[in-house]
Amino acid sequence: MPRLLEAGTCRDGCRRETGCSSTQVLYDGVMGYSIAVTEELGLNGWTVVVRADLTRSEANELFLSGDSMVSWPDEGLESSEDPRLQRSAMFVSEVAARSGGLRIRYREEAQARRAAALLKLQLDQIGIREEA
Repeated sequence: MPRLLEAGTCRDGCRRETGCSSTQVLYDGVMGYSIAVTEELGLNGWTVVVRADLTRSEANELFLSGDSMVSWPDEGLESSEDPRLQRSAMFVSEVAARSGGLRIRYREEAQARRAAALLKLQLDQIGIREEA
């Protein structure tokens, strides 16, 4: 079962006071994520789809441990039909709660790939593993 790490403890189990330089991770569960970049045929755009797979108990534990936010570049963003997506950041638990994942549309492929790379980096730093 996933467990919360004590505040100040990194994913390697050492204490910050001892000089560890790794990123602090408050959750060491087995939750995973996937990121896909696809061309929107006929719409002249590219979509980044981020899915975070958490069980209900993992989502609750993550939220209670101080849910992390992920952000993405707003340069090149296409407007969305969903006004709630007219933003550039979201809590991981919100991403996980979306049945179809977080969908972000960009005008150009390079912008979409940059956003995907930044999201991957952030999720990795939080301690969520990319699914194979």
